[in-house]
Amino acid sequence: MKFSVTLLLIAMSILAKAQSKMVQPLEILFIAASHDYGTKSIEDFSYPINKALAFKPDAVFGENLSPEDYDALDRHWNKEAIDKRLAYLTKVGYKLPKNPKAFIARQYKLLQTYPYYHQERMKLAHALFLTHDFGNASYQFYLLDKLRPAFGNEEIAAFTRILGPVDSLKNLGFRRTNEYYNIFHPIAQTLKFEKIMPMDCQKYNTPWSEAWGKTDSLYKQFETAIEADTNSADYRKYAALLNESNALQRQMNAAVRAGKGTAFFNTAEWDKLTDFGNFYGNHYLFGLKGFPENGVRDMLNYWTLRNEGMCQNLVSRARNAGAKRVVVGVGASHRELMVKLLKAMPGVTVYTLNEYGN
Repeated sequence: MKFSVTLLLIAMSILAKAQSKMVQPLEILFIAASHDYGTKSIEDFSYPINKALAFKPDAVFGENLSPEDYDALDRHWNKEAIDKRLAYLTKVGYKLPKNPKAFIARQYKLLQTYPYYHQERMKLAHALFLTHDFGNASYQFYLLDKLRPAFGNEEIAAFTRILGPVDSLKNLGFRRTNEYYNIFHPIAQTLKFEKIMPMDCQKYNTPWSEAWGKTDSLYKQFETAIEADTNSADYRKYAALLNESNALQRQMNAAVRAGKGTAFFNTAEWDKLTDFGNFYGNHYLFGLKGFPENGVRDMLNYWTLRNEGMCQNLVSRARNAGAKRVVVGVGASHRELMVKLLKAMPGVTVYTLNEYGN
């Protein structure tokens, strides 16, 4: 009997620890951003960067797929472009080590001690890209791009040998106009983080794309029909929505011109504007004659599944890494739904960009 009680107590202790880990408190600073700020942006990126640094996170998460999640996909919306980039890097001709995983771990450890071993960083970036860790390869490209002014002839030659000509990172999808280059990579670099954590979920991309295509075709028919009768009650509701959408668009344009686009992307006004644009009016037009409500509902279903997957990846991976405070960067259209989903998860506290620190 005593032996059984001891076993029971041990089992209860293990269960309690497991449950405690499952609901380990997690604080999130949620930053919605643009995928493209343009080449002549006057955006004040110090606004999101300084808030993130003040938050003192343990990790930064981005809208990237893990290598395992990418490899598990049958199809990917950007697969053709990615295949071209992989073919480019293969053509450059630098060989991937026989045990890439072990090599990548060694490179990270080496660069912790010697961060200015630029050629070793080039090799790391190369290995990350060819093993489909595109998010962290991009982070290493960013660091190399910032270090490039200090390269000597030997380093330029090594760059060309490993990754191709120093001005050809665009062949690998590297851009100086996106949210990573301007916001999230600088945050990670300042905090001396080795990696950007991945959280994207693309399991539902194929049915989402199919639903989107069907809805788009039906919506064009709906537009033609409703605009043919400007005296109907349905048209008045439709026109009112367009007017509201246009007003919100003007607000966004004004914010962007003032260098405050990211601040606007983190507002309820943006949430409604993107709701109009991404989902053809969404539930605001439900019930109008000819409106493709079923198609929009299908889109919303797969969109919700994707965002649920992203939230689950974020929270589980943060907790597995022992992180207690994380910065999350995503395309702004995800903001409303992801914040709602995250706030409903046990042990999770969410701060949005504009409310944090105010």
